[in-house]
Amino acid sequence: MDIYLFFLLAFFFTTSFMLMYFVTPVIIQVVKLKRLYEKMNDRSSHSQHVPSFGGVTFFIILVLILSIAEQFFVTSRAMFLIPSSLLIFFTGLKDDLTGISPWNKIMMQVIATSLLFISPDFQITDLHGFLGIHEIAPWVCIPLSFFVVIFYINAFNLIDGIDGLASSLGALFFTFFAITYYSLNDYMMMAVCLSMVGSFIAFLRFNVSKDKRIFLGDTGSLFIGFLIAAIVINILSKDYAENINMTYASNLPILMISALFTPVFDSIRVFVIRLQNNRNPFAPDRTHVHHVILDYFQFTHRKATSVIISMNSLLLIVMGFVTEYFNHLIALSVLLGFCAVFAVVLHKLRMALPNKGV
Repeated sequence: MDIYLFFLLAFFFTTSFMLMYFVTPVIIQVVKLKRLYEKMNDRSSHSQHVPSFGGVTFFIILVLILSIAEQFFVTSRAMFLIPSSLLIFFTGLKDDLTGISPWNKIMMQVIATSLLFISPDFQITDLHGFLGIHEIAPWVCIPLSFFVVIFYINAFNLIDGIDGLASSLGALFFTFFAITYYSLNDYMMMAVCLSMVGSFIAFLRFNVSKDKRIFLGDTGSLFIGFLIAAIVINILSKDYAENINMTYASNLPILMISALFTPVFDSIRVFVIRLQNNRNPFAPDRTHVHHVILDYFQFTHRKATSVIISMNSLLLIVMGFVTEYFNHLIALSVLLGFCAVFAVVLHKLRMALPNKGV
């Protein structure tokens, strides 16, 4: 990386950090003035009203950064990312302001994902040997890609339950993406990811604050979940087997799942628990990972967030080693083994609670 590129990437990171740091207090003032607070319920971990439109600044930053980055790294990805992200952003904004039905929310996610998939930069056609699969037929990859994006949008939305968790996970995920894009020599998307890291670091100052607290809200969590899923699709759509520094290129999908472990594992686990208890899988409760840790250990939000981030980071480091030196069957076995152990531990903790996390 030459010195010009280094300073350019530093510019994107710093600009996003500064924008988030100085624009967020303005958003907080507007929300308080208009009393646009998050609804309180029996699942809430807070006793006071808190503004929940932090995602507005994230969207503004993404549009600015993509527009500027296109001037330096000429690609067509902004043409598809911005319109599709806009649909998701307004869906979350509508949900935060007046509410939106689950089916309308899913429909908007399908439309936004369809816009994204028009671009060949967001179409997976080859898994490079993962589970013995190479080229994928369109009738398989298109529905699968839709499922991945829509599942992850809602998975990230569900994990946004305590102060600092979604923001810290976002910073971790986009750091991993930035490193991956560096390996792929894709400096435009690396700039976008570094910008998001800077934004999350600045946002954490307010997300965990006692006097200037603000939440992502659905405006932020849906939009960020969509952006993360879009980036995963973009990375896996590349001919990464020829570029990325990994002995077993077929392991990259496993490494991606490991990086995004917490939202993916928690959503699947919660849905299974609800179905086992003959409950609506979309009905809210306190069976999420963060709720179980909070309720059992009586941790503060910061401690619970630290535990979950440390666990996800440790898993990513371990799987980074495993995927570098072992084939995908061994790597997948290690990941599934970790999932099984973690699921058993959480089950025992939940069963020890008086209300069993319901």
